[in-house]
Amino acid sequence: MSDIHEMKLRQLDFSLLVIFQELYRSRRSIAAANRLRLSQPAISHALRRLRGILQDPLFVRRPNGLWPTSRAVELAPKVDAILGLAGAVVSGPTKFDPLASRRLFRVSANDFVGTLLAEPLISLFARAAPSAGLALSFAGGPGPAFKKLRENDLDLAIGRFPEIPDDCRTARLFEETYLVVARADHPQLRHGLQLDTYLALGHLIVSFAGDLVGTIDEYLTRKGLSRRVVASSPMFLAAFAAAAKCDLVVTAPRRLVERYATNFGLQVFELPFTPETFFMDIVRSQYSISDPAIDWLVENIIGLLR
Repeated sequence: MSDIHEMKLRQLDFSLLVIFQELYRSRRSIAAANRLRLSQPAISHALRRLRGILQDPLFVRRPNGLWPTSRAVELAPKVDAILGLAGAVVSGPTKFDPLASRRLFRVSANDFVGTLLAEPLISLFARAAPSAGLALSFAGGPGPAFKKLRENDLDLAIGRFPEIPDDCRTARLFEETYLVVARADHPQLRHGLQLDTYLALGHLIVSFAGDLVGTIDEYLTRKGLSRRVVASSPMFLAAFAAAAKCDLVVTAPRRLVERYATNFGLQVFELPFTPETFFMDIVRSQYSISDPAIDWLVENIIGLLR
């Protein structure tokens, strides 16, 4: 090894490689700073040191974030390998300690799972990981969720994912069906809910995008049937509140209905037909497969919602 190479190795510590890895994944210095619990000046200082040691700009600032140079692209898998080996050396058989952790955990979910999960998960963190942070957000669909997982802007995405990309891993959360809710004194439901009544009623559906066509409508269309959808809401609890004050009915996931229908004074009906069940899954990046902290989070979310 030449004297120059030895001198550069002495200048290069693992913290610089960790920051490089985070910048490469997130492409934004703010995101990297938040993820590593460092200040932006600390990130900028580390990047200046890396540029000097490696004799390359490494990242070029553009309107949509930091763009890696060809040298950074070449280095990224090597840095991943180095940090992976280093992690195996220092971690050994130790386990994640939630009581001591100050890590920020980031979870996105659709409205259905987010509503079910928020209270028990926040309570779990207050009890089991009081110094850790928890950020819950809307998933925004599979595409944005997978992008955030790849760029390390997200630890877990929860929702309905028909297809999982090769660089992500999934765990089954639960299988779900639907129920129907309506206000307690609904004039058209005094004798129960039959199929013809269901199709004739006005429906309020939940759609984050504001569509007036939902999964149930797709099922009915395949059967040569249709219902009358007159309004949409971006959130289930808002739809429940509206249904409690008007004659519209809401078809919603069974778990959500069983937990919240009584709070809104709603009566509950089984669907007068049997659509396919659907599944909720937890998706994580392949980068987190050896991360015991994410293992802990996944295990607890499954335990809370099953």
